[in-house]
Amino acid sequence: MMKLYVLGMNGPFPEPDGATSGYLLVSGHTKICMDLGSGTLQRLTGLMEPADLDVLFFTHWHYDHCSDVLPLLYRLQATGKRLRVIGPADAASPIRAILEKDPQVDLETAAPGDCFEIGGLQVKVFKAVHPVPAVMLRICDGQHTLCYTGDTNLHDQLLPFAQGADLLLADGLFTEETWGSGKPHLSAKQCAELARDAGVGRLVITHLNPFLDKGTLLSQARQAFPASELAQTGMCCRIGDEG
Repeated sequence: MMKLYVLGMNGPFPEPDGATSGYLLVSGHTKICMDLGSGTLQRLTGLMEPADLDVLFFTHWHYDHCSDVLPLLYRLQATGKRLRVIGPADAASPIRAILEKDPQVDLETAAPGDCFEIGGLQVKVFKAVHPVPAVMLRICDGQHTLCYTGDTNLHDQLLPFAQGADLLLADGLFTEETWGSGKPHLSAKQCAELARDAGVGRLVITHLNPFLDKGTLLSQARQAFPASELAQTGMCCRIGDEG
């Protein structure tokens, strides 16, 4: 069984007492953090020692997905521990440039088509469509699968990426009225249509903009996938809990 903890679910800025994108996936003794946006480090620290992560995986280097790695560097310095960090290449990212030089960080590059074996978990990397280099992550423990879109708009790899996933964690920032083909995110309803078409077991819509009404997002999503849920900071999703 895998457990997904939502450390933050807003984007591109937090609501009052909120946090932007960050998620902790736990499977047995394996711990993977996916993104670490503003306000997420304190929640991660409340669950575990961040330096004990097997890997910190960034889907891209926008600040609402990675800004809390900067104070994490101070914590690593204080503990003297090193941390494995993986993320896409992006020569324009100042935060990635800082990590490339930090002695506490072992930085690796992820590209679409890559596959990482991390503590018994298989992490497959898919392309995302976003204004900066970005990836999506499909993680399997051999029996169950989590798919995390990061930030993306529509593209031809979404369906094979999400096919048959037990849990789809999807970027559904826009309402139908505010979405457009040139925008950097999906709509909540498009996430639901993807979940339906891919035969997903459970859909959690995330990257919620504080200025867009959550009730509207959920209502539109449930037109296509009635079991659609909105992410909530602090929620824990069990993946593969047969009980």
